[in-house]
Amino acid sequence: MAAKTRTKSDPTFITAVARIEPALSTWRQRRKHREPIPEPLWQAIIGLAGRYGVSPVAQVLKVNYTALKQRLVGTAPPAVARSGPVAAQFVEVPMSSCPNGSPWVIELEDRGGSKLTLRVGPNDRASAVALAQELWRHRS
Repeated sequence: MAAKTRTKSDPTFITAVARIEPALSTWRQRRKHREPIPEPLWQAIIGLAGRYGVSPVAQVLKVNYTALKQRLVGTAPPAVARSGPVAAQFVEVPMSSCPNGSPWVIELEDRGGSKLTLRVGPNDRASAVALAQELWRHRS
């Protein structure tokens, strides 16, 4: 939960939300019953979610989490200038890409700075696959 608090108190997040919030508020005051959020406004919200995460953006802007997540997944990564390294959405490493006998070192780091380092020996590849499957099972 500390990561959520950090995101919501991040000055760049607060500034980015402050750019979108007035337009969203104006639309909410003028909209007709059940009128959808205009597409340009959605695109701005999606850009924020791509950079700061779906949950913090949905909570602060009071938009539907599921709708935002579906729109984010259905779009290409936004062309937003990022401070720091660009986060990868998905990286596939074929099991045949590393020569036999060579160990693998896989390092992962989240936005909060937490790190996970996996050192996989040539005979431990099945264990790496099992570990990945177990991690994904617990996430869903």
